[in-house]
Amino acid sequence: MKKLKVDMAELEAAFEDASWEMNYYLDLETGEVITVTDEMRLYWEEPPDYPLPDWQQEWVEMAKRVEDGYGSRYVSVPQGDSRQGYQDMERFISTVQDDCLREQLWRAIEGRGAFRYFKDVLADHPRERERWFDFKNEQVRWRVLNWLESIGIEPTIEPESESEEETPPAPPPVRERFIAELLAFVRGASRLPGVTRIALLGSLTTDEPEPEDGDVLVTVTNEADLAPLAKLARQLRGHLQQINWGADVFLADPAGNYLGRTCPWKRCAPGIRLRCDALHCGRRPYLHDDLNAIRLDKALIARPPITLWPHIIARVPVPEDVEHGLLAPLEGSSLSERRTDHDEWGNYQELSNEVDAAIEDLTLLLLYLTSWEEQVVPSRPPIHRAWKGFRFEVLDTLEEKGLLSQSRRAKSVVLTEEGVRKSRELQAKYFGTWVEERD
Repeated sequence: MKKLKVDMAELEAAFEDASWEMNYYLDLETGEVITVTDEMRLYWEEPPDYPLPDWQQEWVEMAKRVEDGYGSRYVSVPQGDSRQGYQDMERFISTVQDDCLREQLWRAIEGRGAFRYFKDVLADHPRERERWFDFKNEQVRWRVLNWLESIGIEPTIEPESESEEETPPAPPPVRERFIAELLAFVRGASRLPGVTRIALLGSLTTDEPEPEDGDVLVTVTNEADLAPLAKLARQLRGHLQQINWGADVFLADPAGNYLGRTCPWKRCAPGIRLRCDALHCGRRPYLHDDLNAIRLDKALIARPPITLWPHIIARVPVPEDVEHGLLAPLEGSSLSERRTDHDEWGNYQELSNEVDAAIEDLTLLLLYLTSWEEQVVPSRPPIHRAWKGFRFEVLDTLEEKGLLSQSRRAKSVVLTEEGVRKSRELQAKYFGTWVEERD
């Protein structure tokens, strides 16, 4: 068997990773584990019409070397197998001494969501949870050793020698990598139907050497399919996690209302994850409306620090690296054009006012159409009462305009005479009918 110095930690991590976007290869000459993403392979097969950063170009060249040497110098590393993972859980449960916990774990792995429920149960038992991690690591190492033996490799661990160690190339600065990933995201997201604006938030808009976040605000129409946008967001987060940084993609509607974030999971549906904190999981696929945890102020949505697309509008001093690495490429590729804050703000305010007025009119009309009459005072006309069931801020605005009256404790509102008159005008406007009295 061929002896080869192998980084067991990297190889074990590759064995456990079931990501469909990552592919791992073992270099049979150096023992190095090479990661090749689908995006790297795509850039090699279909080079983009814009220059890639040096660090990204090196990745693409690595993907080409792996492709050329596959089967001779490079072999594919097997990735996570759910059947083996399930068997690991069964073996571990058999070692649990606590009868009650053991029974809980057996129930947890029955049916769909076994891995998730198994981890949820162990989360309340820290010692057993740590023992599970050790047990799982042993199982993975055993599988790695068996695989190496099957391809004729005997792994060796050589003592480290500083004189012989080659200094690895320095990774790109955090900000440079951050900006390059955001540029790729904007180029992809701007092509999606229903995306109307992309803006930059967070500390990347400052000169902070190590930014805490590079969050993105994307405005989408109500009809926009969020699945492809969520995929781009997962790719953005995944690439940044490789340098221990993160980013969120926040969503807003054209009226400037905060919707939530893109769903971080590949599969988005109710009941898949017990710890999902979305308020209405699955109502709009791939919308993670965790409004109890995070909300963006409407003023920030209306005027974010830097708008990237479809127009470039800077409302704060732009850091030099953001200018050269993000704004200039967007402007140079004709993807975005420079505008002043006044231009966009005027257009946004006009659109926002129109949308708000339409929402108020339609809410009033729906209240009228679903109302019923009550004879409160015999000598006066009956009143029109309707259940609330609409956004409180819209009802408050209608009340301020004298179109309805309401009580905070009551579950219904009463339309005023002016409210009934305007409702009938709206009915004629939208349906072409005028109803003086309703049965």
